Amino acid sequence: MRRSPRTGLTARGVLKTSPSIMNKRKGLGIMAIVAAATVGEGVFALPYVIQTAGWLLTLCYFVALIAAVSVAHIIYLRTLAAVDEKERLLGLAGKYFGGTGFWIGFVAIVVGMLLGFVAYLVLGMHFLQILFPGISPVVALGVFWFLLACLVWGSEGKVARLEIAGIALIACAILFIFFSGRPDLAFANMPLAITNNFFLPFGAVLFSLAGWTSVEQVYELTRSDPKAKNNNLGAFVAGVAFAAALYWLFALGVIGSVSHVASDTISGIGGWPVWRKDVLAVVGLASVCVVSVPLAREMRGAMEKDLKWNSLVSRAIIVGLPLAVVLSGFTNFLVIVSVAGGVFISTQYLLIISVGRRTLALTSREKLLLDIVTIVFVCAAVYEVASFVVH
Repeated sequence: MRRSPRTGLTARGVLKTSPSIMNKRKGLGIMAIVAAATVGEGVFALPYVIQTAGWLLTLCYFVALIAAVSVAHIIYLRTLAAVDEKERLLGLAGKYFGGTGFWIGFVAIVVGMLLGFVAYLVLGMHFLQILFPGISPVVALGVFWFLLACLVWGSEGKVARLEIAGIALIACAILFIFFSGRPDLAFANMPLAITNNFFLPFGAVLFSLAGWTSVEQVYELTRSDPKAKNNNLGAFVAGVAFAAALYWLFALGVIGSVSHVASDTISGIGGWPVWRKDVLAVVGLASVCVVSVPLAREMRGAMEKDLKWNSLVSRAIIVGLPLAVVLSGFTNFLVIVSVAGGVFISTQYLLIISVGRRTLALTSREKLLLDIVTIVFVCAAVYEVASFVVH
């Protein structure tokens, strides 16, 4: 059938979508999925980290870690394509590295993600207290825990559209906070770099940028295109960079409106107008809702697919253990974020790189690049263990 080279119309007048347009749409879809899985509660640790460590130093961490996690994401996508997603990360770790690899993967993935839910509960309790002044911490914790439990119990099927809608709402709210404050004063309230806090941003920034749970959704989107596993690095970078841009807009809006930022942001905004605090609380609740669904789905996949656990058991663990940890008194948000990012998320990315090396036929240049990324994640893990576990 003859096609017009300029209009894309066939001889019968049927409009055809060109492959380039379809690829652009697919790239935008990948970017949105990655951004939605990346933006989360880590945003509330970043204003303190940026102000305490210095904006230039923290920016360097962002640039380096955006590159590192994007490379790991594309390696994981290629790995899933090579095995046809018959096994997830935990199953692949057990397949290639035996029982030791399996249990290292189990601790890194499941325990690390459970720490994420601990952070959700700590922040969510504060968000509800902002929206409903006078509510007791116990009631706020119970209500938010029930909300998370409902999200975990309903984490079935594909929710990419929900995540994309959520990231759009979060972006609008962050822009509102940025423009309603005094971002022009932010750089006057923070230094370039503080050498004594050189490693402080590592865990928090990595925690904020980690979004490898989106890769399985991207694989489902691109599995019909055999070239997609190699051609979407730009979309992964764009998705993580978009999330990072939102983080910085939020941080500048906060830093420019307070003299000193609290480690969880929330504790230091007492002087804000009520409406602005409400917007912050809504941003927090929305980010938790957006990120918790793919996180819960990934944890359930590890427990139910790889461990063959009953669905009810896996859901009960996801909603029960974080609550027990919070009730035990482990509520320091910055410590939770730093340990989760520096130790557990670093190990998750090291597993992704390791199984990728075993699965894929890599070039010498690719192997060298992965060696560099590996060093980054190993350094993060060693530093966080030395800072928060040993001491």
